[in-house]
Amino acid sequence: MPELPNQDAPQSRLEGFRLALQDLWHDRRTTLVLVLTVASIIAPLMLLFGLKTGVIATLRQDLVNDPRNLEIVVFGAHRLDQRWFATVAQRPDLGFLIPRTRTINATIDLADRERRPFDAIDMIPTAAGDPLLPPDLPTPAHAGQVLLTETLAKRVGWTPGAPLTGYFRRSRNGTPENARLTLKPIGVIPESRVAREALFTHLDLLIASEDYRDGLRAALTDANLRAPAVGTRTEFAGARVYARDLDAVDTLAATLRAQGIEVRTQAERIETMRAFDRTLSFILRVIALIGLTGCALALGGALWVNVDRKRRDLALLRLFGFGNGTVVLMPMVQSAVIAALALVLALVTYLFGAVAFNRTLGQNLAGQGYVCRLEPEHLAAAAAATLLVALLAAVAAGYRASRIDPAECLRGG
Repeated sequence: MPELPNQDAPQSRLEGFRLALQDLWHDRRTTLVLVLTVASIIAPLMLLFGLKTGVIATLRQDLVNDPRNLEIVVFGAHRLDQRWFATVAQRPDLGFLIPRTRTINATIDLADRERRPFDAIDMIPTAAGDPLLPPDLPTPAHAGQVLLTETLAKRVGWTPGAPLTGYFRRSRNGTPENARLTLKPIGVIPESRVAREALFTHLDLLIASEDYRDGLRAALTDANLRAPAVGTRTEFAGARVYARDLDAVDTLAATLRAQGIEVRTQAERIETMRAFDRTLSFILRVIALIGLTGCALALGGALWVNVDRKRRDLALLRLFGFGNGTVVLMPMVQSAVIAALALVLALVTYLFGAVAFNRTLGQNLAGQGYVCRLEPEHLAAAAAATLLVALLAAVAAGYRASRIDPAECLRGG
């Protein structure tokens, strides 16, 4: 039997590509069924992964937006010197750091214009970059300026521009003494940020009040508030510490614990979110594996049957001079085109589904959260996975096409 010509030149393969597309159009009903079959598998997977990504991203954003989850609370009284603060401030996982005085000295008694007393209000040191403060809220520039929490502002009946009177009490040689200061509130911290009564102040005010109570200042008035204390403050009893992000909470807390500093974090809430993420990821990976395997088997089986159904046509192509590579290429081209059309249809279905989920279920989320969303890189990964599965499915059909014996097929034809 004479050897068949093997013409796998580029023009022959280009002609095979054209014939593959024409064959798809000729059997457009079968093609449509295959496209719908693949799309019906890909679209639910995209929606499931969109739900997973949206829910986890929203939970994570809610955790990040609540700065209390980034706080590393330092317990007890310590002796933290300037070197310690300088070292911690250089850490890349640090978000915010400011010294604190002893808790017993970090309170102030207030009085409004009508001289109504409000005793033992917590003072919290603050500075630029404080994660508890809204970005548009100014920070106290000196010891005479303060910020009120919303709950405290309501309690004292504060109105913008009105001053507050602050009192510090101490006992010296058995004689009670009071220091009186005039404080200027420059803003109110929303209750969504800090849900308790507190006064956010410049660090200098806490240092001055502690020095006054410790007897290092003979008096504390508006006039001498900025005067330096006796000696230089080199150590602090505590600090306000915040991590840069959720992933940095564990590392920063571990470092402080290694230094013998007792700390508390929101590690349980963070780990709950991570465990939820891991569980969902595992479940969806299993579902995706089963779905893509089913997609490959369905598409591969359909292409295999299609090759068997068109054995005579493929044999004629071989006799007309098309090489083995060109014949093998045809089911692969058809598989890729079916996958591409199915991917477009699945994407449209996903977009409609995502909009429906976000409009219906998104109403139950606080803020600007969403329940279903895929980023561009996720869509690119879905496209790559779909095309890869399609090409793998076409391998069996391509192998089947390469094994066709033209003469034997024609004899049986």
